[in-house]
Amino acid sequence: MPFQRGEVDNALRQKLWNILSVAIWDQWHSANQWRSQTNEAIQVQVMTKRLWIHFFNEDLDNLPAFKSEYGKGGAYGVMKDFFFKCPWYHVYSFLEEIAEDQSKLCTPKVRDWINEELQHHNAAHRFVGTKIVEITSEHEISAIQSAQESAPNPVREHLQAALRMLSDREKPDYRNSIKESISAVESACRIATGNPKANLSDALKRIPNLHPALATGFDKLYGYTSDASGIRHSLTDVPTHTYDEAKFMLVACSAFTSYLQGSAKP
Repeated sequence: MPFQRGEVDNALRQKLWNILSVAIWDQWHSANQWRSQTNEAIQVQVMTKRLWIHFFNEDLDNLPAFKSEYGKGGAYGVMKDFFFKCPWYHVYSFLEEIAEDQSKLCTPKVRDWINEELQHHNAAHRFVGTKIVEITSEHEISAIQSAQESAPNPVREHLQAALRMLSDREKPDYRNSIKESISAVESACRIATGNPKANLSDALKRIPNLHPALATGFDKLYGYTSDASGIRHSLTDVPTHTYDEAKFMLVACSAFTSYLQGSAKP
């Protein structure tokens, strides 16, 4: 079975919507004379307002009730209709918007559940944190996610920026994603050496317990980002960087920053 790349078929959309229904939408119920709304129901209602404003860019005055009297239509119906008819990349954008919502209704467990269905349906995308990225290896996902969860700032900020630029399905910025990935390594090396002004090449030479082969490898990667088509300098007229290139840099740099926090400590 080929990977679902550049598409989300109806079977997968149905599974993803069912997950949202069980984990999120079913938490909603209307208030009546016998019962008041639970905190979860109110969170669903408020999150729907934020989706209406920020994702759909609609006038809040036109937001219908979450569900009609008979459980159909309403804001729920609008979102479901959108989910099954929109271009494939908007399916993932919608899931990301819910995952990043301040309600936290799309918990890590829910995102893991979604990843299981993406894997089952041979989709080429997975949740990494709250972003959905074209990536299928669990080892790559683990490397990126672990680094972002444990890295100190500004290392984390660089890694998050690299992931955000890589995961933009409409306007990906591979050039700057690569730049942010290597900048994360540079920041991690500055922290490891206690020198906030060192460049990566100098810092690598001063990290205790760092194997010379690793130091040489990342020094060469740093040279690659300095020379290859102006990644760290002026923009070129024709973008030459690929998704695979940017993904490799993010995975490699994420793993290395995690390594520095452990094995390379003085």
